[in-house]
Amino acid sequence: MDMNKRHSFAGRAVLGLALAVVLSAPAPAQEPAASGLLPRVDGWEASEPPQTFLPDTLFEYINGASENFLSYGFVELALGRFQSAGGGEMTVEIYDMGASDNAFGVYGSERYPDSRFLPVGGQGYLEEGSLNFFAGRFYVKLLSYPAGEGTEEALRSFAAAVLKGIPDPGDFPLPVRAFPKSGLVENSEKFILRDFLGMSFLSRGFVAAYRTAGGEEFEALIIEADDPAEAGEMRSALMERLSAAGGASPEEDGLVRLKDPYLADILIAPAGRFLCGAMKIRDGAAEAEKAAEAVVKEMVRALAGK
Repeated sequence: MDMNKRHSFAGRAVLGLALAVVLSAPAPAQEPAASGLLPRVDGWEASEPPQTFLPDTLFEYINGASENFLSYGFVELALGRFQSAGGGEMTVEIYDMGASDNAFGVYGSERYPDSRFLPVGGQGYLEEGSLNFFAGRFYVKLLSYPAGEGTEEALRSFAAAVLKGIPDPGDFPLPVRAFPKSGLVENSEKFILRDFLGMSFLSRGFVAAYRTAGGEEFEALIIEADDPAEAGEMRSALMERLSAAGGASPEEDGLVRLKDPYLADILIAPAGRFLCGAMKIRDGAAEAEKAAEAVVKEMVRALAGK
């Protein structure tokens, strides 16, 4: 065999081996459509065919509540109704919100800090006869009727069956995990996809409530941009808007202090592609001012470079 043929053969062998490795590698797990997550649970049968609702038909099922879901990028709802041999009924609503942050956002808009929370999916909460949770890009609502003995067990069984179809239930969004724990009102975190603080140039805003040892309150905020340049543009627009409304103090240690008739005293600091801040600090509330400044600086450290 001459040298050219030998090299050609070796090249084909390497290429074939590379293709074999690629073809044999497992494909990334894909989350199914919402309708593919409607569960099968022992002892329960579908009582009617499943239904699907899209953005232009969602109001037919939840009417006035549809606007909240649409504001978070709602894609599809899969609805299933089930009945047990003992006469119990279970309604399963699986909302595809298009992205995990959106699923957390609509979930967070419906939970209360004093709910009974469970480690289901990203997080879930249990109320009488119902269990709601977010997992991946889905927000799941389960409603059992009549509520009574065995209800919680049935709700947990349906939740587990739904979760089997979601490869990665995920976790809280990164900004939520960046809120410092000290002083945080647990489970008060929320996500607003559009028009954050009522301003059209702000989007993807996270907010959480804080309370000092002395009972003073304020809110921490994190605004997420695609890159530092976009974050800088939002910061400039925000400062221009608030400076006109109530004034601004010179930047100090990376913090800008602003005032607003509604948002009260505000702190803003950049952190790469994020803006970190605090607001609704009551004028003259020294303890809240000090705590808010510490919270903002800790968030900047947590998010810089992320």
